[in-house]
Parts: sequence; C-alpha cells; structure tokens
Amino acid sequence: PDTDAAWRSVQARMHGARMHGARMHGARTQDTHTDGPRMPVEPERPVQGRADVPHPAVPSVKPVPVRRTLPTAVWAAAAVTLLLVAFGWAYFTKNQEPQLVAVSTQNNTYEKTLPDGTKVYLNHNSTLTYPEGLAGDTRAVTLTGEAFFDVARDAAHPFVIDANGTEIRVVGTSFNVRAYNEVVRVEVKTGKVEVRKSENKIKLLPGEGVEVRKDTLLLPIQTGANIASYSTQVFEFTETHLDEVVRTLSEGYHVRVELANASLSQCRYTGRYVKEPLDATLSVIAETMNLTVKRVGDTYVLDGNGCQ
Repeated sequence: PDTDAAWRSVQARMHGARMHGARMHGARTQDTHTDGPRMPVEPERPVQGRADVPHPAVPSVKPVPVRRTLPTAVWAAAAVTLLLVAFGWAYFTKNQEPQLVAVSTQNNTYEKTLPDGTKVYLNHNSTLTYPEGLAGDTRAVTLTGEAFFDVARDAAHPFVIDANGTEIRVVGTSFNVRAYNEVVRVEVKTGKVEVRKSENKIKLLPGEGVEVRKDTLLLPIQTGANIASYSTQVFEFTETHLDEVVRTLSEGYHVRVELANASLSQCRYTGRYVKEPLDATLSVIAETMNLTVKRVGDTYVLDGNGCQ
C-alpha cells in the first residue's frame, strides 16, 4: 500500500472538516473578526518517540546457561577409539625395525660405550654397527676390522658379534676380535667365549684363542700378554721371538717395523713398555740386543749380526 497517498488523503479530509467548522464559527462571530483574513490551520502530525507519550515497560530478559551432556554412547565410542589408537601405536612401535648406528675409524682408534654398558675399543679402519638402544633378546652387533670388547654382564641377553660370517657369543667377558678379511681371529682375556662358523663351534677360556678361516676350519692358538695393545699402548715381552716383537709393535703403533735379515727372527727378547713413543721403544731394544735401528721412509728396520 501507498502510505504517502493515504496520509495525503487523511490530511485533505481533516482540512476540509476544519474549513467547514471555521465557516460555521465565522458566521457566529463575524462582527468581531472582520479586520483580517483567517489563516488555515495545518493538522498536527503524530510525532513518534515523543517524551510525553508513555511507552509500555519492557521486561528484562537474562540468558540462562544450558548444560549439555553427551550421550553415554558417544563417551563409550570415544573411549574405544582411544584404546584402538593406543594399541595401534604400541603395535607399530614394537614391530618397527630399530635404526642402525654405525661407528667407524680410519687412521685412528676410538673407544665407544654401548647402551648396555659394554665398552668397545675400535682399532684403525674398523666399523661397528648395532641397533639403536641395543634392545632385544640378544645384544647383536656387527664388526668389520678389529676391536676389543669388555662386555657388560647380562645372562638374559647374550652379546653376539657377527664378524665376517663368524659368530662370537658371550654373556659377560673381555676379548679381542680381528676380522679385516675372511680370516677371523678371536683371543680371550677374561671369561668364556663361544665361537661358531657354520656347523663348527669352539668354547674358549682366558688365554686361549682361535683362528677361523673361510673353509670354516677352527685353529686353536695361544694368546699372549699383548691382547689389544693397540688400545692400551702397553707392550710386554717375555722371551719372545724377535719376529713376534716387531709384528706386535707394528700392529700396536700402526707402522711397519721389519728385521733386516731372517737370522734375527729367532732371537728372544724380554721387556715391558707402557705408553712409550715407538722411537724410544726401538732404541732400547736395539741397545739391549746390540742392533741398529734406522728409518727408511715410513718403515723402521732393525739390523745386526744376530743372536750371540
């Protein structure tokens, strides 16, 4: 509907009614109001929001908090979901392969303490690999090169070394493993050690050793006092053939030490050296046995007339 048109219509009717009333009133009072024209009176429009017009009171409304509770079935479903997630995570972590840790040396030695407390002293050009945490039914490691092991005792979890296909199994003991190639040499310092290759196995006691060759043959050997001298830098010789002396010094100091002639190999030597420089050690040996020592490139050579 046209509100403006309706309002104009009402105004017109009101104006007409007032004009009629004015004429009637003018007829009665003509002689008292003849000195001027009469002004039409406009009707008053209603004014919205006037202060003199009372408004109805508006009631005050305050929101009331509503506590919503989840149905029991929803809580049960959430609990089951949490349990499934927990079991799934436990299964995943249990069956996940642990990461491997590799410790390697080149022209140096290195001492490493494993997570179980076992101490390993790696010789030059060696690599030890083991699973992170060293967890499982066995404490399994892999060795390429040479290392001396001082194994922490744990009867429930045997310590097992894979050295180029030869298995060495212990509980708590100390021993040296040399495995630079297919020939593997194991020498025991303390405790008991089991060495296995294919179907052959042998158990070793302190002072005993074994050499394992690629044809699985196990050759018992006698160990000396210089097991892992590369790690201790302690060298002991008691009536030791001179060719064995120079071999031990070569391996312990990682240099070449040679005899000038084969007749010197059967000479015997007794002496003990603790963390001495190689030059000093060879000088004492030469002085003791009436020999001379000279250096040719990176090789030390002992020369003389042989044993008297």
